[in-house]
Amino acid sequence: MRNRERRIYVRIISYLTFFTVLFGVATLVYARKADRYEFANEINNQRAVNELCESLDSITVSLQKSLYSGTRDMLLDIGNDLCRQGAMAKESLGELTTENSDTEEIFKFLSQVGDYTVSLSQGEDNMLFLSAEDKQALQALYDYSASLSSEISSILSDYNDNAVTFTESITTIDLDESELPESFSSRIESTKQTVTDYPTLLYDGPFSDSILTKQSLFLKNKSEITRDEAKKIAAEIMNEDIGSLREDEDVSSGIELYCFSVGDKSVSVTKKGGYPCSLTSEAYAGAATISPQEAVGRGAEYLSSIGYKNMTDSYYSVYDGVCTVNYAHEKDNITFYSDLVKVSISLETGEAVAFDARGYLMNHHERTLPEIKATKKGAENVISSALTILSVKKAMIPLETGKEALCYEFHCKDKNNKEALVYVNCETGKEQDIMLLLYQDGGVLTR
Repeated sequence: MRNRERRIYVRIISYLTFFTVLFGVATLVYARKADRYEFANEINNQRAVNELCESLDSITVSLQKSLYSGTRDMLLDIGNDLCRQGAMAKESLGELTTENSDTEEIFKFLSQVGDYTVSLSQGEDNMLFLSAEDKQALQALYDYSASLSSEISSILSDYNDNAVTFTESITTIDLDESELPESFSSRIESTKQTVTDYPTLLYDGPFSDSILTKQSLFLKNKSEITRDEAKKIAAEIMNEDIGSLREDEDVSSGIELYCFSVGDKSVSVTKKGGYPCSLTSEAYAGAATISPQEAVGRGAEYLSSIGYKNMTDSYYSVYDGVCTVNYAHEKDNITFYSDLVKVSISLETGEAVAFDARGYLMNHHERTLPEIKATKKGAENVISSALTILSVKKAMIPLETGKEALCYEFHCKDKNNKEALVYVNCETGKEQDIMLLLYQDGGVLTR
C-alpha cells in the first residue's frame, strides 16, 4: 500500500516537474518571439522615419524650385515630382502613426502640395505669370514644409539619442516619469509650428548622379596598353618607385582597369588608352596651411599634370581638412558637366590625396552642337521675376533620358539672397532644370 502511494506521489511530482519545465520553455520561446517582433518593429519604424525625413527634404527642395520657376512646363514637372514625393511621405507617416494621432493637417499638406502646384501650371501660354496670392501660397507651403522637415529631423536625432521611442507606453523601474523618453506619436502630434531650417543638401555638383553611362564614349576606340605600361603610369601618379608598387586585382566591369597600390595609396589606370582613373589614400590631413581657394588652383594644376586639360572648377566641399573639387571640361566657353573629374586636395600639404575621373572617361567625346535657336535675351525673359540674374554662360547638361541639352546657365538670386542656377534650353527656349545653391563654411553645395 505504501509502495503504491509512493508511486502515485512520484508520478504527481514528475507531472508537476514536466509541466513546470514545459511552461518555462514556452514562456522563454514566446518571450524570444516577442523580442524578435519588437526588434523587427523597431527596425521598420526606424526605416519609415528615415524615409519620411528624405521625402520631406525632397518636398522642401522642390517647393523652393517652384518659387523660381518661370514657365508652366517647368512648374508642371515640379508639381509631378511633388505628387510622387508627397505619396511616399504619406506612406511612411502612415506606418508611424495610429488612427488616433492628430496628424490630419500633415496628411492634408502631403496630399495637396503636388496637386496645387500642378494646378498653377495650367494654361495655354507657357510663360508663367502667377498672381501675388499664388506666390504667397507657394511661399507658405515652402515655409511649412521646411519647418516640418526640420522637426522630423529633430525627432529622428532625439530617437538616435534614446530621447524618443516608437513604443507608446514604457515603464522602467530605474527611471522616474520625467526621465522616460517621449513617444514618437506624442512628438508628431505636437508638430504644428516649428523653427524653420534650410534642408540638408547633397554634395557632388549638379548632375553628377546622371553622368555615369553604361559604355565609355571616350575609351571605346582607344588601343589597349600592357600592365607594365600601366604600372609606369601609376608610379608617376603616386610619385613612387615603380619597384615598390604592388599589383592588385584588375577591374573588368564598366571601365576595365589595371590596379596598383603602395602603402595606403591605390591607383587605377584604364586598360584602353592608359588614362588615370582614380587615386585613393588614407592620408590624414592636419592643420590647414592653404585655403580652399588655393586648393582649387592646386587641383587644376594636378589634373593638367596627369593629362586632364581644359578643366574648369564648378563646386567644392571641405571635410576633415580635405577640399574636394568638381572640375568639368570646358571648350569654346561651354562647360560640359558630364565630363566630370573630382579631385581631393589636402589643405595641410596642398597635394592631391584622391581623384575620380570616371565621369570624364565615360562621357568625354567630340560633340556636334545643336543649332542655337533661342537668343540669350529671349532666354532671359523666361527667368522668373522672383529672381535677379547675376551671370550667364552656356553649359551642356545631362538629362535623365541619357541625352544632353545645350543650355544657358543663369546664376540668379532671390530677394533673400538665396541663389540658384536656372537652365534654359538653347534650342527650345524652355526652362530645362533648376539647381539650388548653398554657400557655407564647408564649400558650395548644389541640389
